[in-house]
Formats: sequence, structure tokens, C-alpha cells
Amino acid sequence: MLKTLRANIALLLIAANLPVIALAVWIGVRDFRAADLADRDRLVQAAELVAARATAFPVAREPLSEQARRVIFQDRGSRAMISVAILDADGRVIAEDAEAPLGGRWLPAGALPDKRLPSDERILKGRGADGRAYRYAVAPIESAAARVVVATPFDFTGRSQTQWLLLALGLPALMSLLCVGLVLFGIERFVLRWIRALRVTAEAYQGGRLDVKATKLDGAPAELARLGDALDAMSARVDERSNALQAAVADRDTLLRELHHRVKNNFQMIASLLALQRQEAPQSLSAVLRAPEDRVRAMAAAYKASYARGEIGHVDVATLVRDVALQARDVGSERAFDVSVTVANDIGEIDLDRAVSVALLSMELLTAAGAAGSTAAVSVSPCEDGRMMLRIAADAPGWLPATGLSMRLIRAYADQLSSAIEDDGAGVVAFAFAPASDKPSIGMKPRQATG
Repeated sequence: MLKTLRANIALLLIAANLPVIALAVWIGVRDFRAADLADRDRLVQAAELVAARATAFPVAREPLSEQARRVIFQDRGSRAMISVAILDADGRVIAEDAEAPLGGRWLPAGALPDKRLPSDERILKGRGADGRAYRYAVAPIESAAARVVVATPFDFTGRSQTQWLLLALGLPALMSLLCVGLVLFGIERFVLRWIRALRVTAEAYQGGRLDVKATKLDGAPAELARLGDALDAMSARVDERSNALQAAVADRDTLLRELHHRVKNNFQMIASLLALQRQEAPQSLSAVLRAPEDRVRAMAAAYKASYARGEIGHVDVATLVRDVALQARDVGSERAFDVSVTVANDIGEIDLDRAVSVALLSMELLTAAGAAGSTAAVSVSPCEDGRMMLRIAADAPGWLPATGLSMRLIRAYADQLSSAIEDDGAGVVAFAFAPASDKPSIGMKPRQATG
């Protein structure tokens, strides 16, 4: 959430306004404390002033006259929201300002409270008989066993100092929120909505739709409008280049298909010429010509399987093994050689270079097996290490040649596949080869089937 542009700018604005808010808080708290101290001082001064005036009258011995009351309780204007009363030693009211602004129930129902303010020992706090909270100040009258009690209501939320403090705290916070809101609104209207429109276009490009144009940026800032125009120009150029590359790849694909097709045809023609020559040659020479014919047909089988697959560079293992086995069934005119194949259609693929080696190695092994017996079984299965294992089981044990050109070729093909020839001595010979490790780089589109 905090990674978005809107959130980061909001945090920056709040951080920028924190010093202003902190200053407002400090000034508000300072003024609140100063005003509260002034109210407490005024309450104590009112009590002491009334006590000083009352010392000139016998307040504890006889009821006060109207003249004495006027003298003692004068200057009522300086005691706004302050009520005054004179109490004897027993807490009974001797005299009370009849024009007190708080009514006649501001004194506690029982004795005066003894709970003092922690910050000011001069002030007592408690509730009057009317249930309201008051602050009290008490001053003794030196000429009599009496005391002056003054009180002012204490309503924290209703005090003007509290209201000014809340205003001092709230205004900067409200201004900061308004500033953040206006800036975020401006960012949304002038930046983010255009960025989202450009993102939609970029996502379309990512999906391969290069023909999509940037959303019309009418009303967008000039910088973003120019960015949209640049994206349109870039997509048009990329689309043009992409079409040219696709055409070039298609031409190269067609050329390579034709090349592989001609290579396969050339191998088959060579094999046919060798077959014709073998048919006219004497019996002793016919067997000699059969070996190169089979090797040429094996290489042709690899290119044929690659061309039929449609992915130039990759060869389907099942197709290759079946084709090689089919070529190896007839080992001579004097007798037949039966080869059975067991391989799953989805066994996998190998690179064309490995396919040629696999075809030649398989043909050499099948030729040797056909020379020793009448049947063979070819199977391909996956190994635990990810490779494929090709096994040839013949009905004649020990058919693998020990020396000669055929054995030298078998070892050479096995070295090309980085594999060893495994012979269990009971007629089963096997070798392993690695499958294709990646997708072909050319001929990605399968050849279209023709009716």
C-alpha cells in the first residue's frame, strides 16, 4: 500500500506539516496553562481581597449591615463567574454575596472539600450542592474566627481556554488534511488517471497486441501526452520490425524445411542407388553393399522424422526408432529378420545431431543382431537421470561383435552420445541418450497438413 505514488506523497505532505502541528500544539498548551494559572490567581486574589475588606467589620459577632455588605462585596465586575461567602469556624454561612452569578447552591452540602490541585496547593476542588464541579479558594479573616470562600465553576470542555486549545490544535490538523486531500485530488486528476491509461496500453503491448494505440490523452499534461505519442510511435515501429522479422523467420523456416527435405531425398536416392547396385552385384559383393545402404537409410530416417515433425532441429524418438527398425527388418534376400518395437508415442524428442547418432547406432546394432538371429525387440524407456534408454533384445545371445568396422562404428556413435554400450551377455544390448534440452530455435510452427 505504501508503495503507491499517492501514499508516498500523502506521507511527505503529512511529514511536512508535522512541524507546524507541533508548533501549534506547543503554543496552544502554553497559552492554556498560562490562562489556567491566571484564573487560579484571580480566584485566590478575590478571596484575599474580600477577606481584607471584611477585617474592618465584626463579621463573627453580629449580622452585617447593608452598608458593610456593599463594602465587603464591592467590585463584582472583577469577580465574573466567582461567588463569595463568609463562613464561621463551624462552616455556617455568615454572609453571602446576594448578587453572586452562580446562584445559592455553589457551596458543598457538607464541609468544604479538602482535595487540593496537584499543581496548585492554593486551590481546592469539589462539587457544590447543585452537583456541579467547582474550584474553591479560602482566605482567613484576621479579625475574626471566620474565613472567606470563593468559587468558580470548572467545566473543562466548556472553558474558553479549552476551546481555544482545541481550536489551536484542530485548525493546523484540518488544514493539513485539506492540503493532503487537495494534493491527492490533483495527483489523481492530472497524473494517476493518465498513468493508468498508459499502463493499459503497455499491458496490451506486453500481451503481443502491438496494434493497440495509447488512449487519447486529451486534457492530459503535455509531458504525459508526449509520452503517449512516443508509445504510439514506438509500438508502430516495433510492430513493423516484428512483421519484418516474422516474414524473415517464415522465409528461413521454409528454406530450412526445403533443405532438410532435399537432404532426406538425397540420402534416400543414395540408398536406392546402392540398393540397385547391390541387386546387380555378385552375392559376395551384395552383402558388402548392404551395410552402407543401411547406414544411409538410417541418416535419411533422422532427417525424415525431423521434417515430418515440423520443428526443424528436433526429432520425435518414437518415429525415429520405428523407421530405423523398419529399415533393418530385411537383412538379405536369403532370410527375413523380424523386429518388434515398443515405444510410447509421447516418449519425447532429441536434437537432430543426436538423432543421427542414435539412428546409426541402432542400425549397426540391429544389423549385428540380424546377422546372428531371426528376431529382435526394440524398446525405449525413460531413465531416472532424465535420459532415455534404448534396448535391443535378440534371440541369439552374444550377438554383439567384438571387433571389426561395425564395432568401431558402434563405439564411435556411443561416444558421440556420451554413453556406454551395456551388454548383459544374454542377448540384450542397451545404450542411453539425452533428450532435447530446449525448444528448437527454428521451425517453431508445425508444417500445415495437406489434404
